[in-house]
Amino acid sequence: MSSPFTIRPYEDRDCEALLAVWERALPFDVITREDFERRVLLDANREDDGVIVAISDGALVGFILCFVLRQSIEKTGLMPDRGFITAFAVDPSSQKQGVGSALLAAAEKFFRARDRKLIVLAPYTPNYFTPGVDKANYALGLMFLLNHGFTEYSEAIAMDASIGQFSLDAPMLAKEAELAREGITIQPFHRGRIVEYMRFMNEIMPGPWVEDARRNLREFAQGRFPEDAIQLACAGDRIIGYCQFEGEHFGPFGVSDAYQGKGIGTILLARTLLAMRRRGWHNAFVLWTGERAARGVYGRLGFTISRRFAIVKKALA
Repeated sequence: MSSPFTIRPYEDRDCEALLAVWERALPFDVITREDFERRVLLDANREDDGVIVAISDGALVGFILCFVLRQSIEKTGLMPDRGFITAFAVDPSSQKQGVGSALLAAAEKFFRARDRKLIVLAPYTPNYFTPGVDKANYALGLMFLLNHGFTEYSEAIAMDASIGQFSLDAPMLAKEAELAREGITIQPFHRGRIVEYMRFMNEIMPGPWVEDARRNLREFAQGRFPEDAIQLACAGDRIIGYCQFEGEHFGPFGVSDAYQGKGIGTILLARTLLAMRRRGWHNAFVLWTGERAARGVYGRLGFTISRRFAIVKKALA
């Protein structure tokens, strides 16, 4: 008996239908066509047979997005044993008909052809949409993956805060003054520190964060990224920490190990939220953090947990 659907590579004519399925199946993570073009179709690692769709009676009913690194990530390399699924969805009207299983089988074939030993969903740092699978909103999808050999190996927490009336309270101002007496100040980035800033990022921060910083500075050089979207922690004239925002998206941020435990991260975060508020943003969100930071620095500044993501992987035999 023939299959009631066809699995094939994505074609240009599929775009609107794919985005419509995305909206119905992943309603908490809807993207625009521009986002899809930039973060999928124009991704430097995209391969034609890595964007896979399911067609039934002429209609697109599901898709899966598969990537392997063909361009090295700074400080990480090509990760030659690993493949990434960045998004995976089946239209609600076509679920429980074998579409998801067929799409996943096609993805595994794609990865095996490239000698991958492990599939990870969904933290593909060049262009990820969510850290993993939303445990509450996509519980059935998570169950499907677990039933198909995936295991949860980590959890990511998303948090949100209302910042329309944010200000530094008295304890934070006191901490900032205390740090200043030690020679540690928080100040906006400016273009005269590009080389120093990138040197700090290369020496201290993870590779994907370095690439993110370089991309934002390219945008800055073309007038599309504001200087005060990056806040620096400095000991004298030396950069020891940073924090950034992109629109309402806060982070990432980090402080040199030698200066941990002094409350610098809290003040960096606070000054960044204040810069966001001054630019007219009323809300801030962080998409990926851990339990300790969620209960600590983020909770201290009014963030509340909005989502929990299961980060899952599957070993390929």
